[in-house]
Amino acid sequence: MGQFLRAVMLRWDEQTQLHVEVKKHGSKDGNELTRAAFEVAVRRYFPPDTDLRVISGLVHEMRQVFGEHVPVLETEMLIREALGEDVPTDDITLKPEMMARTFTLMGLTDKWSRDVSTVNSVLAEAEELVHRRGFAPTPAA
Repeated sequence: MGQFLRAVMLRWDEQTQLHVEVKKHGSKDGNELTRAAFEVAVRRYFPPDTDLRVISGLVHEMRQVFGEHVPVLETEMLIREALGEDVPTDDITLKPEMMARTFTLMGLTDKWSRDVSTVNSVLAEAEELVHRRGFAPTPAA
């Protein structure tokens, strides 16, 4: 799953084939890895006391790049939650949640100039976090 997430973040061509593999073998732990990678990436990019306008600005930029598929409200709320704010996210269903997290990972990867070492570092930290939480995704490396 880590390899798939890396391919998506970096927009590598292999993401289509890896997506087929993920679908075939399931992705519960993959969803947990996406959640953890999102959390790690957001906390690396934004300081904890980030102004809401800065978060909204990033989401607006992502919407310009990725189009209407970016769920704006959900993305902003999930970013704020990752930064430690108490926001109501329990009603966000799986599809918009995963879209918000995935587009954010892609957007932040763009902000990091698609630096492979940064993406690998985020994924390695996310895999450690997921393991501590009791899940077992396939390692990215």
